[in-house]
Amino acid sequence: MTRPVVPPHLPSPSLLLVDDDPMPRETLSTLLSAEGFQVVTAATGEEAEQKLRAEQPPFDLVITDLVMPGKTGMDVLKCALNRNPSCTVLVLTGFGSVREATEAMELGAFDFVTKPMQIDQFRNTLRRLMERRTLTHERDELRDKVKALTERAERLETTLGRMEILANQMAPTGGPGRSDALADLERLAALKGKGLLSEEEFEQGKKNLLARWLA
Repeated sequence: MTRPVVPPHLPSPSLLLVDDDPMPRETLSTLLSAEGFQVVTAATGEEAEQKLRAEQPPFDLVITDLVMPGKTGMDVLKCALNRNPSCTVLVLTGFGSVREATEAMELGAFDFVTKPMQIDQFRNTLRRLMERRTLTHERDELRDKVKALTERAERLETTLGRMEILANQMAPTGGPGRSDALADLERLAALKGKGLLSEEEFEQGKKNLLARWLA
């Protein structure tokens, strides 16, 4: 038995399937659900755009027919990426629309599949799509962690700068009192930075040091 594209131990990615032809739409919806995706369907580009704007959180994946009356797959692609830049979009196209499918890839589509499609080839494309989604998710997580660490470092640097100014104001320049005061403040900041002191304990520690220096 072929293993599903989405492993059973992982959460089901949300997927919007867009096709104006009901037969392939229903067939693909059944196939994608069996492969572990949480599928929502749309029969027109207009309906797809409405669902893209309404979905919270945004869809992880979009599979859309390229040629449709009214709003086309190209419109759906643009709307999906505008709503969620990390969304992975796969376009479906007939043999006569390969040039348009290539243009869709230039606009940000992950890949295109020609119709009528071969199921095994389609599954392989889905597996590559999931690998890409995993890498994108890991990239976004790393960006968030780097941003959080940068903000934390900036806050700590600002705190240390204020402490140094306070120590300079409270002790004669170059005197032993200045170095002791700054060392105490830096130790407090280090403990707070490691999460060993709460904000309340940190502020109380500063007040105690201030009272001792002024005594």
